[in-house]
Amino acid sequence: MEQKDYERIAKLETQLESLTEGLKRIENKLDAYTANFITRAEADIRFKNIEKELMEVKDDKRANRAFWVSVSALAVTFIFSLLNYLKG
Repeated sequence: MEQKDYERIAKLETQLESLTEGLKRIENKLDAYTANFITRAEADIRFKNIEKELMEVKDDKRANRAFWVSVSALAVTFIFSLLNYLKG
C-alpha cells in the first residue's frame, strides 16, 4: 500500500472516532431526555386513577344535590306542618 492509502485510512479512522464520540453524546442526551418521561404503563395507571377520581367527584356532586333537595323538602314539610298546627 502506498503512503496516500495510509493517510486516507488514518483520516477515516479519526472521522470514525469523532462520529462515534458524537453518537455517544447524542445517546447520553437522549437517555437523559427520556428519563424525564413516564412509561406508557405508568401513564395508563395514572389516567385510570384520574378517571376514577373524576367519577367520584361527579358522584359526590350528585349526592350533594340530592342531599340539599331532601333537606329543602324536609324544611318545607316542617313549615307546612307548623302552619297547620298553629292554624288548628
